[in-house]
Amino acid sequence: MSSLGSSRRQQADNTEVRRKEVRRKDLLLKTGALQTAILNSANFSSIATDEKGVIQLFNVGAERMLGYAAAEVVDQITPADISDPQEVIARAKALSLELSANITPGFDALAFKASRGIEDIYELTYIRKDGTRFPAIVSVTALRDDQNTIIGYLLIGTDNSARKHVEEKLRFTEESKERLFTPAARARLADRDSVGKILAFFDAEAAGLAWDRTRQFLADHLGAAAGVA
Repeated sequence: MSSLGSSRRQQADNTEVRRKEVRRKDLLLKTGALQTAILNSANFSSIATDEKGVIQLFNVGAERMLGYAAAEVVDQITPADISDPQEVIARAKALSLELSANITPGFDALAFKASRGIEDIYELTYIRKDGTRFPAIVSVTALRDDQNTIIGYLLIGTDNSARKHVEEKLRFTEESKERLFTPAARARLADRDSVGKILAFFDAEAAGLAWDRTRQFLADHLGAAAGVA
């Protein structure tokens, strides 16, 4: 009887081992698929570092956005080295005040919140290999092992240039709309019906971000009185 019970327990143990092995293999497959997707995505930059901030992974999206080959940055630099240095200094100062901590400019300023388990998404100017710049939205996550020890960081970045361009157009929209009602601008308009037609056109065109047409229309109707070049 004892022998039979022992045999059953052994079979149960073997079954559980097999189940764990299947789960482990499934996890590895999923992890491998995720890593492949991250490495091959050209729509965002994915930069993984070690615990000190030195770049260990630089995906094709990062290569496309920043102009560096992975071999040029892996084990060579930190993400702070491809960021606007003045912005990094300003961020270190701001975080030091916000969190009552002494945060030094450099990678620590980029990853300090993430290292404390605080969600961190911010805007930062990246500098390409050729020296040109672009605004990026960066999300930083700390990577931890089974003992919850930080083993690195993952920085996911997207090019924010298009959004900045839209914001600039909308700013122009509001400023130019205000100029429509200055005394000098009113003097150039025949009657209230003209104001309505211009505003209707302006709203429709500017809302659709037809930048050149809107600027030209305002220039034709208001000229220097509205300050539209």
